[in-house]
Amino acid sequence: MKAPLIALVAALSLSAGANAGTTQAEVNEALRGNPDIYNGLFTAALIRHVSRKCDGIDPPGRLARTRYFLSLYNRARGLGYSRAQIEAFVEDKEEQALMQAQVDGHLERAGVDPASKAEICAYARTQIAERTALGRQLTER
Repeated sequence: MKAPLIALVAALSLSAGANAGTTQAEVNEALRGNPDIYNGLFTAALIRHVSRKCDGIDPPGRLARTRYFLSLYNRARGLGYSRAQIEAFVEDKEEQALMQAQVDGHLERAGVDPASKAEICAYARTQIAERTALGRQLTER
């Protein structure tokens, strides 16, 4: 899911926002602290983790993902961050590791081993069957 976001961000406005003088660490902290943006990225990361671990589960289609990421991008732009600042946040390896830890923690709290394909697939199928927020985003082949 990272690739569509990068392509989307690269294709959009190149102008600097009101936060152009802000350090990238401050940008990362602000975006991480914004529940709408960070929860949206968390949802995307969880979907990505599940769909990559479980061959029988598909994420939303490309158009749906693009619309979703465009919405998150526009929220960040609305806060005054530039394309470059948003892209740097998404590409930051430390931020990616923090997000993966969030995904792993979420799965563990649900009683799922984040490294177990079988447990993740069972979890995903349960989410789909129960029509949870996550399950509505996934498709079983």
